[in-house]
Amino acid sequence: MGHEPWVGLAEAVSAVRSELTTAMDAGRDEKLKFRAGPVEMEFAVEVKKQAEGRLKVLVLPWTAEAKGSYGTTGTHRIKVTLQPVDEDGKDALIASHADEEPA
Repeated sequence: MGHEPWVGLAEAVSAVRSELTTAMDAGRDEKLKFRAGPVEMEFAVEVKKQAEGRLKVLVLPWTAEAKGSYGTTGTHRIKVTLQPVDEDGKDALIASHADEEPA
């Protein structure tokens, strides 16, 4: 993985909420509406552990030195599922509130 900036869960959820709101507003006058289903978000977190050791022996006039290092990397995946609802707690529609469901 590269060195991308960290994105927190709250920031990611806020971005998804904003995009869904934009889609709902854009579909306000459309005849065809979409019901928002579960929104799945998956995050990968990479954890690195590193250890290094060094040994130096000095016996005049000689010096000996040894170095060693060890590292492990692990990736953890976190999956979050959200169900969008409107202010009444009903399934959200990707449009304004429709008077009737599309046929």
